Amino acid sequence: MKIYQLNVKCFHLDKMKTFYKETLEMDVMVESENLFSVMAGTTKLVFERSESMSYYHLAFRLGSAYFEKIYEKLAGEGILQKDENGETKLHWKGKQAYFTDPDGNILELLERPFYYGDQEPEGWFDVCEIGIPSDDVKSMQKTLSQFVKDEVNGQNDTFSFYGDTMGHFVLVKEGRHWYPTERGAEIHPIKITISGDCDGTFVHPDYPYEVIIRKEWNQALPAVQFRMARPTNQLDKLAEFYEKGIGLSKIGEFRNHEGYDGLMFGMPNHQYHLEFTQFKDEVPLPTPTKEHLLILYIGNRFERDTIVNRLEGMGYHRVESENPYWDRGGVTIEDPDGWRVVLMNTAGINSL
Repeated sequence: MKIYQLNVKCFHLDKMKTFYKETLEMDVMVESENLFSVMAGTTKLVFERSESMSYYHLAFRLGSAYFEKIYEKLAGEGILQKDENGETKLHWKGKQAYFTDPDGNILELLERPFYYGDQEPEGWFDVCEIGIPSDDVKSMQKTLSQFVKDEVNGQNDTFSFYGDTMGHFVLVKEGRHWYPTERGAEIHPIKITISGDCDGTFVHPDYPYEVIIRKEWNQALPAVQFRMARPTNQLDKLAEFYEKGIGLSKIGEFRNHEGYDGLMFGMPNHQYHLEFTQFKDEVPLPTPTKEHLLILYIGNRFERDTIVNRLEGMGYHRVESENPYWDRGGVTIEDPDGWRVVLMNTAGINSL
């Protein structure tokens, strides 16, 4: 499993942001009063402010040259952790080192092969491990098996890897020491987004753990989400048209983000959605042709007509289609910006 994103709690927010930006040289993606995010290669790390202390175990994968660079920086700051022999540079399938950040998270550098292509980058590859403490490792394995594939099949009652070559959950019994420290594993909130065989979300019934699974489309295009974005100068009117008129669900919005407001509507959910954005100043917009179409296939004509009537009651009337095909079973209506929506009375392209 690929680990796309991790959301964890953070106590020393400002110190942590400085550490990940300057010491670990990770790019800061978002920062606000209550959180910041950085990119550890392909994995986004989101640190959310917490009023209580928490700590986690993470492992970062990187190449040999970058391992040496970061190792020397950590050595200079005196935060490398020693093993039972007093060593800080270890070897397990490659070079290995442990260190801590300002929140006391127990972190690990792992020198490993690059799995994402032929050209190895200079820098971080990804996060390949996240610790998941519980009071029963085997029970956690059984619970996860309903949602996440495991190729390791660990049999230890207090410590087991769960996952595959691309990434692991480190299942550990609560209180067991995180190597090479004497700190016992503790349970704290974690939100994890990973790759998997199907889309889904799992919230553990007993622990503050949430796992979001995203299915990649195919090997040539390993995308997990689709968004079609469009600018407008009348965001509120579009919101009314697509939410109240068409009946789409609003799945997200933002206001005054670097000068932009935005709304997202599910098609039908987060995986496939429309976004409309509006800049603080009016901007010139492209003029759509009559062949720029958003087509919604609705199997029941009476339910389709309910939507048409609702839109007409709002002042949006049907127009003749440029291509007569869409008028045979379809109703075309223009949104406030003149972009056309076709409400087609078929069960989809295989029904044509």
